[in-house]
Amino acid sequence: MKLDKMGILDFIRGALSMSTVYLLLGMTVLFLVYDLWTHTYFWRMGIPGPRPFPVIGNLADYNDIPGALERYSKEYGPVVGFYFWRDPILVINDLDILRKLLIKDFGKFTNRRKLPLSSGVMDHMLFNLHGAQWKRVREILTPTFTGRKLKIMSDALNDCADVMVDSLRDVCKRDGIIQCKDLYGGFVMDSVARCAFGLDVNSQKDPTHPFVTNARRIFDPSSSTPYFLAVSLIPSLKPFFKLIGITFMPKDVIQFFTAVVKEAIALRKRPGAKQSADFLQLLIEAEDGTGELANENDDDDMHNMHMNSSMERPSRAKGVSKKNLSEEEIIAQAMNFLTAGYETTATSLTLGSYLLATYPDVQEKLVAEIEEMAPERDDVNYSTISKMPYLDQVVCEILRYYPPLSFNDRECADVFTHGSYIIEPGVQVWIPIYNIHHNPTHWPEPHKFDPERFSKENRETRHPLAWMPFGAGPRMCIGTRLGLAEVKLALVRALQEVRFELSPQTQVPPELGKVGFLTPPNGVLLKVVSRCE
Repeated sequence: MKLDKMGILDFIRGALSMSTVYLLLGMTVLFLVYDLWTHTYFWRMGIPGPRPFPVIGNLADYNDIPGALERYSKEYGPVVGFYFWRDPILVINDLDILRKLLIKDFGKFTNRRKLPLSSGVMDHMLFNLHGAQWKRVREILTPTFTGRKLKIMSDALNDCADVMVDSLRDVCKRDGIIQCKDLYGGFVMDSVARCAFGLDVNSQKDPTHPFVTNARRIFDPSSSTPYFLAVSLIPSLKPFFKLIGITFMPKDVIQFFTAVVKEAIALRKRPGAKQSADFLQLLIEAEDGTGELANENDDDDMHNMHMNSSMERPSRAKGVSKKNLSEEEIIAQAMNFLTAGYETTATSLTLGSYLLATYPDVQEKLVAEIEEMAPERDDVNYSTISKMPYLDQVVCEILRYYPPLSFNDRECADVFTHGSYIIEPGVQVWIPIYNIHHNPTHWPEPHKFDPERFSKENRETRHPLAWMPFGAGPRMCIGTRLGLAEVKLALVRALQEVRFELSPQTQVPPELGKVGFLTPPNGVLLKVVSRCE
């Protein structure tokens, strides 16, 4: 009888084991069928693209996004489909489609894709907002970046540039070799701290200041990368990661900047407190409803031609007050000022200096304009730099040659059609800025640095979306004027003192970042020679 019982138990164990095997096998087959079906989306839509791998799609190409997007365009044409895991991503190089998508049918592509990982208060940054909240916050913030407000901030930018110029003078007395990434990174960090947070951190002389060390950690994604990839593959993990406190930005960094902004707000709200002329003050005024609307006229501002006002400003969000920012929104916008403005501006200055060193004839022509219009330190202000035509051409060509971001993105919210192309809700669209800026159809000899491309005559003959380092349409970068002003002011102040030259240590061409930002991982070493000698 005992053996019979053992036999029955063995039979049950065997049956259960086989059932488990069959169940797992069936689940695997279903998963593979589902995975195959999702990875045939673009094939079913008649859109060409690279063959995806099971599960990961074309994730391997993320190691070099600018190179991959350029290769896709050459192999498959102006509209290409590829996959991030199983998410379909449409890459569009056709400027007419992009013009319709970003401007005429903007309502169908208002939003960017939400980050898979939450970051608490930072989820309220303008860059991450969707729908009515984005429209409301954008409308409140727009007056902050008008030419009139930037004229007020230009004194602070010039003060930060003083320290940068002192560094250049010191280097000239030594070996003359400057690491542009460090030089400009310090200048931009000080500018952001002054203009956004009202703080004098002097990172150019004190790189260990807590503001500086915490700010730099924002741009180091290594701690969140594994979780980012995991939640991208399995979106249902997002609530779990949020519950256990895993965020896209380091949690202690978020807490640091939250405390900094809260303390600054409390100080400024005290009776008799001095009112500062900076971004944070304007946000506080917006919180209590005393801020201005976006109705200022800057007709004398050259930067207006880079920001068509009918494309720049969103319509009022229905049923939502245009006034009042919450404290969370104020903190988030101050952080947005840092995350959107630091890396991009420092990269443009670094690579721009390299281009000027590589093309000394352009540099000398720019120096001649500086000597004519802004020869001394106190001649440099927002009004002056916005009226220097060749400076504007040089900076525009720097941003064409090396756009700080290699691509931009939108998410489709409603069915969009253009000819035979159909984009369905939920599909991500990538705008390959670097690729467009180097397309010989729009830019003859695209790898030649030629500021004359941006003469008045040449601008008028070119497609308006052939140049879009700040994006295009109502969701183009709100800080375009500020970004242009920072780059121009820093270049003018530097070229008042030195000229840039290539050195034996200069990497030619510089290695570029391969993900989103083009920031050179090794920086750029140049020789600087005093112009006073």
